[in-house]
Amino acid sequence: MSEIVRLHQHKAGLAGETEYLRRRNNKIINKEKRLRAIRIKGLHLFVIFSLLIGAAFLAYKVAISMLTWEKLNIKTFVLVNKPLFKAKQVENLVREYRGNILALSLSELRKRLLTFNEVKDVSITRKLPSTVEVRFNLRKPVFQVFINGKYNIMDSEGVILYTSHTSRSDLISIRNIARSELGELVPYLPELSRLKKSIQYVSLKKPYGIMLKLKGIKEIFYPGETDFAKKINCYLKLKQRPLLKKYEITCVDLRFKDRFYFEYR
Repeated sequence: MSEIVRLHQHKAGLAGETEYLRRRNNKIINKEKRLRAIRIKGLHLFVIFSLLIGAAFLAYKVAISMLTWEKLNIKTFVLVNKPLFKAKQVENLVREYRGNILALSLSELRKRLLTFNEVKDVSITRKLPSTVEVRFNLRKPVFQVFINGKYNIMDSEGVILYTSHTSRSDLISIRNIARSELGELVPYLPELSRLKKSIQYVSLKKPYGIMLKLKGIKEIFYPGETDFAKKINCYLKLKQRPLLKKYEITCVDLRFKDRFYFEYR
């Protein structure tokens, strides 16, 4: 009986030792797998890092080569819709920019070109290998005002584009309007444009708003906000009636739809 017990104990001991050895062997195998994975991952990272370094160096060499390649030197500036009144100054400015086309600072050139009052906006494009195209969006002359013996030519925002010793028949002459007030005239530009050739000058007067003086007509008109030409023509017809002929009319208020008021002396 005792021999049978010892035999069972011996078998149990062998089973426990086998399980211990199996677990230990598994731990060793798993540890080796982790170490192998770490080595492989490290090798991959090293290869990737080496490739990145190589690519960066190659890109650097290519960039240096491009920046020193004579074929990429600026040879021509194409100016599209260039300023009329500062054309020579604009041409002289762009001539300052030479060298490699890729090294050209577009933002700096754009900033300098926008200092010309006539230029409202500008876009600059590289046309490889050696051409730079500059497209201008110019301010349009709309108003002129006579100051100190010269006409200041301005756009609809009151920006002075240039000065002239002679007036322009295609522009609207203004009087007694601050540059900050010119924006108030912008909504009426379509109406004023229809009468442009007949206008002697335009002004603003509170509370009437627009004040018009036409060439060859003594009266000053306050035409309101719409239908300037229609209202003025209607008044000029009524003026021929005997009842109105006896008055020397100085101002006509046409702001109201079904009637008008006038001042006389």
